Amino acid sequence: MLHYVEFGLSHMEVPGEVALCIYISGCPNRCVNCHYQELQQVDVGELLATYFEQILDLYHDYTTCVCFMGEGDGSEESRTEMLSCVKSCNKRAYKTCLYSGRDTNIEDWMKAFDYVKVGSYREEFGPLTSETTNQRMWMKEADKYIDITERFWDKK
Repeated sequence: MLHYVEFGLSHMEVPGEVALCIYISGCPNRCVNCHYQELQQVDVGELLATYFEQILDLYHDYTTCVCFMGEGDGSEESRTEMLSCVKSCNKRAYKTCLYSGRDTNIEDWMKAFDYVKVGSYREEFGPLTSETTNQRMWMKEADKYIDITERFWDKK
């Protein structure tokens, strides 16, 4: 079962969107210098399934995209539960985003999301806002994904 630690709005996590970010606990990645180490703990926080619809109702007028920060423990059960949440978002016409900290290509199950961020945090490469980052943000466009990582970079 997916647990969330907190949720809130952000204008920075998904370019061009007002993202309702839901922070999922149980991250198995253990990135060095993780910016949110509490998410590495298993079963911390509230059950997402219990409160998900209420959270969406609360932010109904304020968000354009629901962003899942993490994918829980990465189990098939967690992914199935998350995809159920994505279907609920789609019924409300919200876009969806997954922030995965794994070093992977976009996997079949991730293709339900409009945006997918992949890649572990590696201090030597910097976060998404760094032009040297190893992380990538992808946006679905006409059933394929395009790399939009450079939209995070400050172009002075």
